[in-house]
Amino acid sequence: MEQKKGLTLNGMTGLNFLFIINAVAMIGVSIYLTTHFYDTLYPTQLGGAGSLCNLSNFFNCDTATYSKAAQLMGVPTSFFGIIIGLYFLFSSLMPSEALEKTASALSKYNFIGCIILFFFSLFVLGSLCPFCSVYYVLSGLACFLLWKYGINTWVPDLKVTGVWVGLFAIGAFLMHQHTADKETFRAKLNTSIVEQYRKLPLIGDPTQESPYKIHMATAAFKDAPLRISVFSDFECPFCKIVAEQMPELIRKYPTQINIQYFFYPLDAKCNSNVKSRFHEYACSAAYLAACNENKFPEMHDEIFANQEKFKSNVINDLAKKHNMESCLTNEEVKNKVITAINAATQFSLKSTPTIIVNGKKIEGSIPSGQYFAIFEDILSGAK
Repeated sequence: MEQKKGLTLNGMTGLNFLFIINAVAMIGVSIYLTTHFYDTLYPTQLGGAGSLCNLSNFFNCDTATYSKAAQLMGVPTSFFGIIIGLYFLFSSLMPSEALEKTASALSKYNFIGCIILFFFSLFVLGSLCPFCSVYYVLSGLACFLLWKYGINTWVPDLKVTGVWVGLFAIGAFLMHQHTADKETFRAKLNTSIVEQYRKLPLIGDPTQESPYKIHMATAAFKDAPLRISVFSDFECPFCKIVAEQMPELIRKYPTQINIQYFFYPLDAKCNSNVKSRFHEYACSAAYLAACNENKFPEMHDEIFANQEKFKSNVINDLAKKHNMESCLTNEEVKNKVITAINAATQFSLKSTPTIIVNGKKIEGSIPSGQYFAIFEDILSGAK
């Protein structure tokens, strides 16, 4: 029997199977991005959303998630990807000329949208979302397969389009309502958080600026509208949560926030305010991070990333890796750590992490969304 011209019309061919796998991958990536959207903007746990695709300041999901392109009237942009992937899958499993015509046209418009979003991310946002980029590639493959081997058209079948537009409208409405509910809950919570922050006593920023910077939007620490001083211990689990939040805060407020770090190891070996070696590796970790001010951001991240391995001699391993073995016994480096510890006297420090936000003390870690509420209130007051 003569085969019809069509990607999906001739049974389970190798190309049709590839198209199905591609559609499933599009759905999976889009579901992840939708989940990340809600986890990031409406966090429910300490530290906000962990993400597989926050690889660096350039390759990350968060910049796109915080941008205006992340949603349309409360519907995450990634929800479109779920619907498109489902349509491609349906058209493969229930083949017809009308379905494939619509899939062919849809693939072209979808891929054009992907190209626009790619250049928007690259030139407007200045970053690329790795999972979004994977979706762009998958969309390009779907478009190519339908163009090369399927019914090549820009005109969809009107009846099929009408049915799927209706289904999409129902799904989009439900997503909009879900987002609206999240917004209402967040607004109530943020109002409470901001009120609590406003009532905190104004102690002031540390009198001595730390030489250890995580991010600087201005040359002088005092000149930024948002100023964070972190008193932290490299062996403290909640300090690690705060450390992992910092890139998220920086991505959202890159030109408005300054973040400086103060060592406060809970270890009597270097901290006279502590009566025991509660964290026996904390001082050594601080010495390593304090050794080279220029390399501090890199060492800060690497030490926290290896926190669970402290007992396996990882501090010495990192010192060897970076040719910093002498830092662990250098008296000048130890004095730098002690100077940072002494800066905590101003704030009657009792525990780590302790965060000073524009002169007000926050003890412990809080979700990123609560930081954002406080920051927006500060910036609003500054205006």
